[in-house]
Amino acid sequence: MFRAEVVDFGVSPSVAGVLCVLTALASPALAQAPMELRLADVGRFASFVDMGGIAWTGRTARLRVLQVTEEGFTAGTEAFWGGWRYEVLDCDARTIAHAGFSSVRVGGREGPVSGDQRPAAAIPAGSADDAVAKVVCDGQRPYANIPVAASVEEAVKLGRPLIATGAEP
Repeated sequence: MFRAEVVDFGVSPSVAGVLCVLTALASPALAQAPMELRLADVGRFASFVDMGGIAWTGRTARLRVLQVTEEGFTAGTEAFWGGWRYEVLDCDARTIAHAGFSSVRVGGREGPVSGDQRPAAAIPAGSADDAVAKVVCDGQRPYANIPVAASVEEAVKLGRPLIATGAEP
């Protein structure tokens, strides 16, 4: 949690506000909440829910899920760690609407979000989407022995060996 201290530098409130904004821009880590990537599923991908990025409206959540790929994954000539799936999840109706995707290249460079939001569809039992819904809507922790990742790179380091071994919850 970020804790702000008030320090009197003898400047007007408007100048102090500008200084705060400039400090936040110069230090993006201070302006952003730390990532909390919780493992929800392992299959073709290791799927991590960005718990710190969930936005709730009632029992509907807007979120993103990091899909970590297996070691050595390439598309064309570029190597990728995986990508972010953007989702709208209705916990009561048990539906999910896919709302875009952005790739993550090796090293962490993210591509732009592409794709339009699709209509909501029922979540198939036993699917990766079902595992995500159980984590987000029901508070389940299927891989309790796997630590929460604080970065995409950390999630890749945790997830790739699990894909290779076919880890079960």
